[in-house]
Amino acid sequence: MAPRRRSNTGFIGVRLRPAGHFAAEITAGGTRVWLGTFYTKEAAARAYDVAAWRFGRPRHEMNFPEVRSLTEAQSLSTEPLLRSQGEARRYRSGQRRIDTTEADEQFMAQWRRDHPGAVEAERAFWKDKQTYRRERRAGKRQRKAEVEAEYAKGEASTWGEDDERWSWNLTTTASEDTPSEDEDFDF
Repeated sequence: MAPRRRSNTGFIGVRLRPAGHFAAEITAGGTRVWLGTFYTKEAAARAYDVAAWRFGRPRHEMNFPEVRSLTEAQSLSTEPLLRSQGEARRYRSGQRRIDTTEADEQFMAQWRRDHPGAVEAERAFWKDKQTYRRERRAGKRQRKAEVEAEYAKGEASTWGEDDERWSWNLTTTASEDTPSEDEDFDF
């Protein structure tokens, strides 16, 4: 995987705020976590690296890849500049999210090591579900093509005006080809 694009500050996860300070953010589990506001872009980059270490990110996704451990990264990092209670609240919330995500990732890694059969069963389930959905979508597309071909024939169509295949095909192909999350999955 290619390294992430660095911002105009020259560091990953660091951006310049209008007041001249630097904000540090990291994405964890699809959620952006605010790490704080700092006087210098280097301090913000070090805060990003501490979070990246805690999430187990590879070194090429860090601003200072020469740092060898989380402990070293934490010792080089400074506390963020908290200018208001709102910023302090966001900082604490971000730290709680990091802690929760870190604990979740550790638990899931341990669970995968302890239950390899369950992991394989889950992979097989999703593979079967994907195959089922592809076959179902292919059937929908085929029926839709049949209806369009008959419609294109116009008066030469072999289907009568009251033929139930018109309504059946139109109602079954009218929905999107992508399945909804709450659809039943029956084999």
